[in-house]
Amino acid sequence: MLTFERPKAGQYAELMELMMHEGDYLRDSLRLMQMTQDEFDRLFRTVGQVFRILIGDQLVGFYWIEQRDNILHLHGLMLKEQFQGKGIGTQILHKLISENHGKVKEIELGVHESNLRAIGLYERNGFDTVTTLPDLKFRIMKKNL
Repeated sequence: MLTFERPKAGQYAELMELMMHEGDYLRDSLRLMQMTQDEFDRLFRTVGQVFRILIGDQLVGFYWIEQRDNILHLHGLMLKEQFQGKGIGTQILHKLISENHGKVKEIELGVHESNLRAIGLYERNGFDTVTTLPDLKFRIMKKNL
């Protein structure tokens, strides 16, 4: 059974490492946005809400959300490789949809074009691509609630 908890101060580094491990697209994006790793780390700790995803005491991954006006932004959904393809991402999306139905009009996210597995997950759960950002090699996807 999945549980969710806000990270303690000392747990953010592990989550950041998981994010940085997932490919060069984060580093490339930071470079294009002219943002340092420290600036991004500060945003990660202070903007929106981050939740650790656990099975028992074992860290599975995390998700990072922020509500702005009537939109819930899913800044990140990261799972450790050994937990991918097991329906956990779908469970998280269903949780977010259920908890935010009637509170926001849509969920929005950005996903790197190379992350075909994530794109498939989002499409299977009703997200549509609304725009692409060729310089970042990202697509913006939304789901109306």
